[in-house]
Amino acid sequence: MIRTSRAVTLGALVAVLVGVAAFAAGWATARVVGTTPVDTFLARVANRDLRAETPANARADFAVFWQVWDLVQAEFYRQEPLDQRKMVYGAIQGMLTSLGDEYTTFQEPDLAAQNRESMQGRFEGIGAYLGVQDGAIVIDRPFPGSPAERAGLRSGDVVVAVDGVALAEVIAGLPDGEATARAAARIRGPKGTVVTLTLRRPPDTQTFDVAITRDEVPIITVNAQMLDNGVAYIQITEFKATTTQLLDEALRDLIPRRPRSVVLDLRNNPGGFLTTAQEVLGRFYDGVALYERENGGVEKELRTIVGPADTRLYEAPMVVLINGGSASAAEIVAGALRDSRPNTVLLGEKSFGKGSVQNIHHLSDGSSARITIAHWLTPNRTAIHRIGITPQYEVAASEDPQYAVPCVTNRQPAEGQATCADAQLAWGLNVLAGMAPPPLPTGALLPVVPGLRAA
Repeated sequence: MIRTSRAVTLGALVAVLVGVAAFAAGWATARVVGTTPVDTFLARVANRDLRAETPANARADFAVFWQVWDLVQAEFYRQEPLDQRKMVYGAIQGMLTSLGDEYTTFQEPDLAAQNRESMQGRFEGIGAYLGVQDGAIVIDRPFPGSPAERAGLRSGDVVVAVDGVALAEVIAGLPDGEATARAAARIRGPKGTVVTLTLRRPPDTQTFDVAITRDEVPIITVNAQMLDNGVAYIQITEFKATTTQLLDEALRDLIPRRPRSVVLDLRNNPGGFLTTAQEVLGRFYDGVALYERENGGVEKELRTIVGPADTRLYEAPMVVLINGGSASAAEIVAGALRDSRPNTVLLGEKSFGKGSVQNIHHLSDGSSARITIAHWLTPNRTAIHRIGITPQYEVAASEDPQYAVPCVTNRQPAEGQATCADAQLAWGLNVLAGMAPPPLPTGALLPVVPGLRAA
């Protein structure tokens, strides 16, 4: 009996060993021509800790995601290790895209850092806006007084390379916004360091190098001056962290001159911080700034943030200039002034139509997620999202010489002219002077230029 049991046990052991050997041989053969289920099993085991972190109420929905993740880990052909961070970022991008809201977005660490720095109203770099033209990075314009301007950079210069690295390779296949972000990341750097740009200045085909010492570059978002007939002209280009301070400085200069009326120029202003918009409004009136409509239809009233007494310009008649590039916080300000401030009219072209509010969440690896949390309404509860604001006086953009106006901000007269030309500003001044309202527009809206970024 004992001998029989030993024989059976020995036979079973041999059978198991033979089976294992046969399986191993089969697996080894399969590895020659491809992958096997064992690879997927091993990948699943390796990723079990990741699975454990999936929220319990989402595990059923995540099952397919993890199945595909395991298949990629086990089977995807590659000569280099998989970039798991890139895979995760791609999955996050896909998740947010599926929501169907173009303003709910994910930014990788480099781009997120640029935006954080830029929104503070200053950064370290050369001081030039970058754009994309015919697939190449170009200088859109240098900042006044910046290292880029001092080095002689001009609008339209093509940036061929940065410190010897060809930008064509860096931005290949990228959308304009990401292309300018990648280029700006290479051009920006600590104050006092040197960056060498290889440039081409069309129509010349030859390239040349320019070495530029980086510096701290303030972003000037407010430009103001007194025009004839007691008109205070104020341009706000963005709503950044420093905009309120710059506006207060401008108002402290303008108000003692007793302006009779105001032109507030918000054309091509893409927006910025909501709080800054409330502060700007608080310099022109005290009251409701906007309503936020949150999930479930809940509405929250947000008021203006009133400025010091010497920065308030509540009474003077005002014309607000807007166009198709006026968006987000610029539309909040324009809509609020139209609804709540006496003697205020909007003039220009229909605005962009971004009426949503985003929370920016800074994530653990330096990336960020922008999540739409609400849509906003003007004080009269007018919706703006994907609609825009139509001004009371519609005037198409034109630089025809018949629309002669003083040169404002950094504009220069055309060759042979003593003044600048701007149909919208000209009609704004006419309205403030009590002249007849402008005729209906005959031109198209100004295009919104995507992908512009400071370097």
